[in-house]
Amino acid sequence: MLFKRVLATNSAGLPQVSRQGLGIVANVDITSKTTNVDHTLTVAEMAGGMVYYSALSAGRTVTTPTAALILAACPDMDIGDSFSFIVSIQDAFAITWAAGADVTLVGRATTPASSWSFITVTKLTATTVQWHVS
Repeated sequence: MLFKRVLATNSAGLPQVSRQGLGIVANVDITSKTTNVDHTLTVAEMAGGMVYYSALSAGRTVTTPTAALILAACPDMDIGDSFSFIVSIQDAFAITWAAGADVTLVGRATTPASSWSFITVTKLTATTVQWHVS
């Protein structure tokens, strides 16, 4: 599940609705990718919290899912809400990000070779999202 609004507690121990800044990536289920072609990342692959590439023989372009697919998987998201996940690359080749429909890319254009990126997806409007690569 990419995003689910849950109850959290504040510093006084009182319940409150979760919001930006309260969470961290936890209980990660790694999606291992052995794809060695340009492709589109799926919402299901993002849902575990980490996508791990281990079979790249050249730099590849990875297209984000469309905003419509992302938002359909996150019905609890309000404008300004976000979720994050990690993309890790074992190989000596980088991923270049391309935007799916209604997705705005910000931050780095690539996930470097033999490195990782922290991806934050934020709902901008009812039909658009921002994909921030850091």
